[in-house]
Amino acid sequence: MNLKICVTLSLAIFIFAGCYTKREYYEPEFISKNMSFKNYLDSSLHQTSKYGAVLDNGSVLLKSGEVIELNLNKDDNFLGKYQDKLLVANIDGSFKVLLDKDEYYTTKFKTRIVSASINDNYLAALSVDNTIYLIDMISDQLLLEYNIGPSYAIDAKMANPIFLNSITVYPTLDGKIMIVDTASGRILRDAIVSSEPFFNNIIFLDLLGDKMFAASATKLMAIAPEGVKHYDGQIKDVLIYADKIYIFLKDGMVEILDLDLNKISSKNFKFAIFSGVIPKDDKLYIFEKTGYMFVTDLNLENLEIIELNSKISKKSFTGANAFYYDDEILELK
Repeated sequence: MNLKICVTLSLAIFIFAGCYTKREYYEPEFISKNMSFKNYLDSSLHQTSKYGAVLDNGSVLLKSGEVIELNLNKDDNFLGKYQDKLLVANIDGSFKVLLDKDEYYTTKFKTRIVSASINDNYLAALSVDNTIYLIDMISDQLLLEYNIGPSYAIDAKMANPIFLNSITVYPTLDGKIMIVDTASGRILRDAIVSSEPFFNNIIFLDLLGDKMFAASATKLMAIAPEGVKHYDGQIKDVLIYADKIYIFLKDGMVEILDLDLNKISSKNFKFAIFSGVIPKDDKLYIFEKTGYMFVTDLNLENLEIIELNSKISKKSFTGANAFYYDDEILELK
């Protein structure tokens, strides 16, 4: 059998097998009650990130639930609110910092900014071509411009840079974090969270005490004075709350770790597709794509399964006290 026939046969087998691969979905063991989205936004969600959303009418929805009327255009992405300032990036590379709806600082990058934060006069940003920037907004001085390397995909859950004392920590699109001296713009070190060739964005970055946590879609890393630890898994999302780490996995498993990445317990929501989680007081509100909300205590016990009146098939956003789907609001009381 020649090479061409072998390749054709292999491809046919692959396609044939794929046609008969049936995706399995979450099936609840019981339903505690039904619940409906009862309130509405003035417009549907157009663009979402971990830190906020842009509505179809150009307004911005903050994590707090506040809606700011800005009249942004369709190519503008909202990246977050820091020190009462809003960060807005356009697909053409233009970038603006807004204070009370007015332009506080504007600049133009070579490519679109996908991750950014500010602290006092400093702007830290990451572009779609995996370049990190540090700018002094008062003097309009570029302190750092450094291309890290190629990347091939961008996750909507992309983390933003964080400032800590004299350093700035950047997430990257290729599974690294970069640590930079803020005053000078000098790169101090980098750390590899994961080295997968594709879909390797840093989707979680946080500091808690003397520990730094960073996660990609396949690995969570904890950096502490006593050393570095890793957790491996197919990660959908990460939450740190009440001194616990909650890992939401792509197969429907939720695992609880302590801050040293030791496993405490787990709960299997078999085949669940997680759309977001809201921690509130002593409960977790976990949203599932096929139309369910799981309400549990912080140990993933005492479970309520609430059937929603809609599947999560369009854009959604998790605020601090409400879940937003398309133009609908589910407020948590």
